[in-house]
Amino acid sequence: MNWGNKIVVAFILFVVFILYMVVQAFQQNTDLVADDYYAQEINYQQRLEQKANLKKLGDKVSIQLVGKSIALQFPKGQNPKGEIHFYHPSRELFDQKITIDTDAENKQLVAREKLIAGNYRINITWQSDGTEYFQQEKLFIQ
Repeated sequence: MNWGNKIVVAFILFVVFILYMVVQAFQQNTDLVADDYYAQEINYQQRLEQKANLKKLGDKVSIQLVGKSIALQFPKGQNPKGEIHFYHPSRELFDQKITIDTDAENKQLVAREKLIAGNYRINITWQSDGTEYFQQEKLFIQ
């Protein structure tokens, strides 16, 4: 094999390698943190105010793993209405959004079977008596 044939073989191998890389790149799953990230960025000041309201309240939502459930205890004297978002950083498919529906003791149980094992960022957004609150916690579910 002369040097001309070696150059052609090297060029063909290079093209095959590049095509392989392009195919692999298009098969990668690229979930965004949020589909509406631009709207969330615009409302960032509102999020800061919600966090400040939580700080003024002085009491946070406590989150505990209890048996086959996740117990969320909201502060006393609150009548929370809002949403709990279990955000799974690795796949959007594993995210869960749950409407807040507390019992008489301001406690809500979420079944762990709804959630895949892994790390979660729990975003709790609620309002009570016209004041909006936001709390974010991390949780690992086995």
